[in-house]
Amino acid sequence: MRHRRRIDVPTVSEIEALAESERLELRVGEAAALQATVAALVEAAAQAENRETIDLRRRTGERDPGYCPSEDEDPLNAFVRRCNVRGATEGTLAGLTVAVKDNIAIGGVPMTEGSNFPTYVPMLDAVVVERVLNAGGTITGTLNMDELGGGATGVMSAWGAARNPVDPTRTAGGSSGGAGAAVRSGAVDLALGVDQGGSGRIPAAFCGVVGIKATHGLVPSHGVGHIDHTLDHVTPLARTVDGAARLLEVVAGDDWRDPQWVRGPIPNFERAGIEEAGVDGMRIGMIDESITTVDCDAAVLEGFERAAEALKDNGARVERVSLPIWEHGFAIYMPLVAHLIANMIRTEGVGSGHLGYIDVDRLHAFAVARRAESRNLNPYVKAWLLADRHLHDRYLNVSFGVLQNQRLMLRRRLAEKFAEYDLLMTPTVPIVAPKLFADAVPVEDLLAHSPKSVAHNTAPLNLTGNPAISIPTDVGRNGSLPTAVQIIAPHFAEREAFRAAFALESMMGPFD
Repeated sequence: MRHRRRIDVPTVSEIEALAESERLELRVGEAAALQATVAALVEAAAQAENRETIDLRRRTGERDPGYCPSEDEDPLNAFVRRCNVRGATEGTLAGLTVAVKDNIAIGGVPMTEGSNFPTYVPMLDAVVVERVLNAGGTITGTLNMDELGGGATGVMSAWGAARNPVDPTRTAGGSSGGAGAAVRSGAVDLALGVDQGGSGRIPAAFCGVVGIKATHGLVPSHGVGHIDHTLDHVTPLARTVDGAARLLEVVAGDDWRDPQWVRGPIPNFERAGIEEAGVDGMRIGMIDESITTVDCDAAVLEGFERAAEALKDNGARVERVSLPIWEHGFAIYMPLVAHLIANMIRTEGVGSGHLGYIDVDRLHAFAVARRAESRNLNPYVKAWLLADRHLHDRYLNVSFGVLQNQRLMLRRRLAEKFAEYDLLMTPTVPIVAPKLFADAVPVEDLLAHSPKSVAHNTAPLNLTGNPAISIPTDVGRNGSLPTAVQIIAPHFAEREAFRAAFALESMMGPFD
């Protein structure tokens, strides 16, 4: 562990200043009375670094940390770095190339989280990186993203937006835009994004590939740059359903270092037999509010209906179902995210409810960078921080409690529908990929580039934690643009969602 500065105990005048910043009223002379106890607590914290602790180190072996590719080499701006980290010689992913979103740590490979902050070189691998390497995959790059995960169209990246392989004048999506672009273009076989409000499924939909956000906690997030531990989902992307299933099979399962700690049974997730099982007899509900309470492009609606017909033709019972709270899911999500990301930043990238291993060096680097470089923060992140502070100071944080309770209500309402239906279905994104800006634009235009409709159908599922697979209904050939539907399952029912995904691929594909 690298040395950090000595921790000093606060003086009486410093305690008075601390009390003022915490809006804590002290009586006359109380700061002096509290000083000894405060000093004892600070000294106890300082002494912690002198005791034995868990201090992990990355796996050994040759690693090429790589380089930043040129525009000629990476015309879609999908990569932040090209690297070469080889895994085992045998395994499920042997012979396959994988790239990861640039907020997933690879030991020895610089990471930026899409920001202008000083580049940090992690010592540790994320759990999902360990598992990819153990399964024989070769990691060949880190992927472009909106800074700190704040954005849905890539324009918030310090490196510029990733471009859509189907039409490079359009966005590849966000915040995992590089993952969608790299997989669709064939630059890699598979990719790992991170989905916090649709950030993995939106690029999958815009680029015409498959993306799976599993049940919250099924895939460990140790080593991932967070928005919040209750929202984050590491998300496999692939050109086929089988590829997404294979990668999920590799990275799923609990780990003692995980800040989320899976709170439920780990399913026996196997690809074998899922495709053959089909959807005959399954009950699938098309959420009416996913298309009636948001403006949908005609191509998206056509794809939604084609998917429904394909499932019917495979023997499923498919019908419209009303879920009124769905209309309000994004309105619950956005201010709640303001509270959650503000808490993450104020705790120096740790976040609340952390139950796993903390990379202290990374914490320290984040703390230094966000103090020194706050001018360069993503405008979304700035807006979230300011809104949270206003709501906290003026309205005593009551809004957080109300939003959290509404989140639970959304989760319960969705669970009630699964008493009637095996699966639910919506368009993944109501629109096709928007055009990118040709030139530099003002901040207000950057913020407007991700309209509310982009995450209308994805964000609610980060609140509920349900698994959802984004499946193309049009991969964007012959002048069309990609469209997609998402299949939603009960918690830990990924296998059932994959049954529908394979059926759709067989009827509407091939996607590759």
